[in-house]
Amino acid sequence: MAAGDTCNVASGTYDERVTINTPGNSGAPITYAASGKVIMKGFTINASYITIRGFEITNTDADWTDGPGIIVTSGNNCLIENNYVYEATYKGIVTSSSTSSCTIKNNRLYRNGMVGVEVAGNNNTVEGNEIWGTIQHHPKWPNPPGADADGIRFFGSGHVIRNNHIHDITYNDPENVDPHIDCFQTWGDSWNQAGSDIVFEKNLCVALESHATRENGHGFMLQGASGLVIRNNIIRTFGGINTGGGECSNLTIINNLFASDPTFPVDRSPIGIGLFDAPNCTIKNNIFYNQPSHIIYVTGSSGTGLDVGYNLMYRSDGKSLWGSPYPHDLWGVNPKFVAAGSDFHLASDSPCIDAGAGLSMVTNDFDGNSRPEGNAYDIGPYEQRLVSKPTSPKNLRVLP
Repeated sequence: MAAGDTCNVASGTYDERVTINTPGNSGAPITYAASGKVIMKGFTINASYITIRGFEITNTDADWTDGPGIIVTSGNNCLIENNYVYEATYKGIVTSSSTSSCTIKNNRLYRNGMVGVEVAGNNNTVEGNEIWGTIQHHPKWPNPPGADADGIRFFGSGHVIRNNHIHDITYNDPENVDPHIDCFQTWGDSWNQAGSDIVFEKNLCVALESHATRENGHGFMLQGASGLVIRNNIIRTFGGINTGGGECSNLTIINNLFASDPTFPVDRSPIGIGLFDAPNCTIKNNIFYNQPSHIIYVTGSSGTGLDVGYNLMYRSDGKSLWGSPYPHDLWGVNPKFVAAGSDFHLASDSPCIDAGAGLSMVTNDFDGNSRPEGNAYDIGPYEQRLVSKPTSPKNLRVLP
């Protein structure tokens, strides 16, 4: 195959894995496309400008290289889209530290070993993927080299991670013996560069689960992260953002919803945002709903350069909130959702409307509606739209 060629694969089950070494070029990628239902053992990509589209990938080998459903080991400008990767032995879709400007888009990833998507390198995009059911111990690899069952791991810099849906990664799965379960995680070591200068936006992370004897799930588990922008996300987890791994800094956390469950055991530290020696962070325009313990926990050097305010904190069970408010916070005020627990759009009389700080780096909301509408920014991931006459109570506000 040469640049610009397309390989259309006929329907069928193929007991093989494809290794790609020949690159395409700008405007003329080499494309592998499934024509119908094509089940196979995945791709190893060692080239640039490669497109992989529409395959079902499963039953990979118990191997570091051939275990992932799809792995880009080197190259740039690859596109991996509309694939269904399930029960891959060692990770679902991976880009290595030698990749750049690749896109992982609109894939479904179910019950893959350790993580759904792992992105490294520089300036890659992870967008519109659904990830669920990740398992720690794949049946083909009962003693895997790791202990996680995560949604997305991120390393390197410059990525955009948006519009992904991570859900139902559970401690009740028999393959999850003692995992750490997080929607998003990074760390730094001799093999990985911790994530830096990465944008997370409009992601939905649902992992509302507690376990009495195990670590509980978090939206973000961070070590060594810097320059992250976390905006317009809905994080429904035991804990929201945990920087307990250390060496984090310059986090911007704005216009998100962090929802937990007030019945979760507080001895497992279900913190909304935990800043542990994480200086120069900004936390504004967020809704903290039903947090059972600390809402924003600040310790060590985290007070240096800290900019907090214009957040809303509320418990629906009527119990007192942990901590104290920052300037312009709505403390103990009901946010008035359309339907708490299922629809977190703001009701027409929500106190979050026009109560947020003006933030130039947030130009739209979770639905893509422009910000601000009205006199000021709204608090939370949704902005109420202004309309000339009533059309629907959902996410609409009538002009006076």
